[in-house]
Amino acid sequence: MLTRSATHAVRAMVALAGLEPGEYAQTARVADAAGVPRNYLSKILFQLARRGLVESQRGLGGGFRLARDASQISLYDVVDSVEDVARWNECAFGEKQCSDTQPCALHHRWGRVRDAYFGLLRNTFVGELIGNGSSVEIRDVGALNVQRRSL
Repeated sequence: MLTRSATHAVRAMVALAGLEPGEYAQTARVADAAGVPRNYLSKILFQLARRGLVESQRGLGGGFRLARDASQISLYDVVDSVEDVARWNECAFGEKQCSDTQPCALHHRWGRVRDAYFGLLRNTFVGELIGNGSSVEIRDVGALNVQRRSL
């Protein structure tokens, strides 16, 4: 159910979570580590910054880093930053009058699926996706060493 933008945002956040405390990573580093096109990632990082999930710094040694600890950033926060999560509350058939009192044919089933999905996003944190064999990491000691793993 994640869009390409949301998937790229999550991968970028996981990559940034691998930075040393106080370290910034340039967009190119994050893009290479996350396997995301640089221009596309730049837009996503600015959306995440507007929502207060990442911080940016210009100049030498600048770039992006997480604005708070990865264990405090839910996937819901990340996904909601790049796509309109509220649209998932709409009727699955696009009916304007769909509600608990006037449900469409899928209303109750869709509601259970949507609520379970929202629960997954709200109760899964970026910090949980690091170092478990399914993460993207940035490593840098002088030169850039990138390790890619699929999420």
